[in-house]
Amino acid sequence: MITCREATQIVLQAEDRTLPLAERLSLRLHQRICSNCRRFSRQVDLMRQASTRWRNYSQE
Repeated sequence: MITCREATQIVLQAEDRTLPLAERLSLRLHQRICSNCRRFSRQVDLMRQASTRWRNYSQE
């Protein structure tokens, strides 16, 4: 089982690279148990979406 610190690192690394199957499964298992890490993952996704929208808006 991975720790919360490792889970947050994996979530952030997933922005830059494709995660191997073992890391994806470890992260999913951890997030099933840990609501704080689920929330962090949703927040990172929300920030990514917001920055994409901002880039698209400023290019118009």
